[in-house]
Amino acid sequence: MSLLIAERLFAALLGEPTAPLHEDGYVGDRRQRRAGATRPLRYELLLDAPTLKLRHYLPLRRPRRRIPVLLVPPLMVTADVFDLHPRRSLARYLVEQGYDVFLLDYGKPQARDRRLSLGRYIEHRLRAGARMVKRVTGSDELSLVGYCLGGIFANCYAALHPQAGIRNIVTIGTPTDFSAMPLHRILAGVSRQPLETLAARYGYIPAAVCNASFHILHPDAVLRRPAEFWRGLSDPDFLASPRPDGGRNLEYVNLTEAAFRQLWHNLVLGNELAADQFVIGRRRVRYERIRAAVLVIASREDRLVPPAAVTAITKKLTVQDVATRFVRGGHLGMLIGSRAERAWRLTAEWLDARSRRQAAPKAKPKAKPKAKLADLVPASGAPKRLPTPLRKAS
Repeated sequence: MSLLIAERLFAALLGEPTAPLHEDGYVGDRRQRRAGATRPLRYELLLDAPTLKLRHYLPLRRPRRRIPVLLVPPLMVTADVFDLHPRRSLARYLVEQGYDVFLLDYGKPQARDRRLSLGRYIEHRLRAGARMVKRVTGSDELSLVGYCLGGIFANCYAALHPQAGIRNIVTIGTPTDFSAMPLHRILAGVSRQPLETLAARYGYIPAAVCNASFHILHPDAVLRRPAEFWRGLSDPDFLASPRPDGGRNLEYVNLTEAAFRQLWHNLVLGNELAADQFVIGRRRVRYERIRAAVLVIASREDRLVPPAAVTAITKKLTVQDVATRFVRGGHLGMLIGSRAERAWRLTAEWLDARSRRQAAPKAKPKAKPKAKLADLVPASGAPKRLPTPLRKAS
């Protein structure tokens, strides 16, 4: 009885639970399962490096003439957060709506990746992924959809490269003003010294620490599934293993030393994004330079990243096409929870009106010249080819 009272108290204080998914949603979701099993999405892997992979999801229907969509995940969890379960998948929803969907995957960083900073994630990983998407699709433009820290990556990239062909940006639970997150700043200040020591020793913040840090801010998750929480801390293979219902557990991964230092010092404690002081390389990130249309999705039930931290970006943007929408659910719940479909629908509908490919101007007909061998075979002697998919997986 005391556990039930505690669960309800935390639910009232902290919003929707953030426990791992089971069947159709979180623990306690008693709705009936939809008839028929849903097969996982299949994709082709276009890039395959230890800290940079690019998935291209195979269409479930004939794609419409829209510019492609690149999903940008956050750090500390795997990219599967966009495709965690066949019935809790933003990637699947967009594919079903006829979008050409790609997903960045940063892999699982190790000690050798300790110098991989936020700037390198943005300028190297995201930039390479965006270029590959445009090369494969033949589109000069694309849309970015980022969740949490992935939204910061999308915003920073668009601000640093306003001519890179980013037409639309959708951010879900993405903070800009960290002063609106006082609990985070307190915990960051208290934990800075021991975490810096840990990162200096191993080259990263271990995945178990990332997991525990998230649950400190969401104790309801521990109350609802304590055995699974502790097992996830002690057994990494448990979270990495597929679920019998076709989904996956939310798997935490290491946070590199360089990324941790920038996240803690520059963003959380320094609040440099809100002050226009965040520097990547030698360039200052100014959100006012973003030229893309922007949709900001937040939740009033999100205790991890409150709405004030999310919507602060709207005061810094200078473009006219900016929209803010509120959905239900906690920080994870708005993306993969039982009520996440509203966020998916808002994303798909908002992008639909802004994703039409521009028709190429019709050229005047000319006399067709005779084909020459030099026109068919490049000077190198080998035909030019697009990147070949490395493998297909479920």
